Amino acid sequence: MLTRVAPIPMFSSPGWWDDRKRNQKPVLPLYLRLDISSNLSRALSCLRLSGHNFLVQKMRHDRYRRPYELRICDRRDWHTIQDEEHILLDCPHEHLARLRTQQHLIFPTQLEDGPARLRTFMNQPDIFGVASFVAECLALFP
Repeated sequence: MLTRVAPIPMFSSPGWWDDRKRNQKPVLPLYLRLDISSNLSRALSCLRLSGHNFLVQKMRHDRYRRPYELRICDRRDWHTIQDEEHILLDCPHEHLARLRTQQHLIFPTQLEDGPARLRTFMNQPDIFGVASFVAECLALFP
């Protein structure tokens, strides 16, 4: 005998659509509100929207899509996934390490570990330094 199950309403998670959120205007990221050059703004947008050539994206769109765990860094570190956080903050490749040394002022002395690590780095007050660093990193991955 089949029992009838009550339908689950779409978007029923609490807080998904309430009047307070509906009345708030969305806030643009800082780099879109400031007057920075178009190539720096484009570099930050490419990073945020995954429009780059890091392996995490290239292998996602390959003919034979590889699992996320197999998209490891091909530069120096064979044990880490080559994603945005790895390239910008951790990769030991000599060009990336040199860029980090040259741009040492935008790197806080201690970035906390965790999921907000990249967000903390990207939302620094020195958006021009971050943008130029990101543009140079993206140029290493044509």
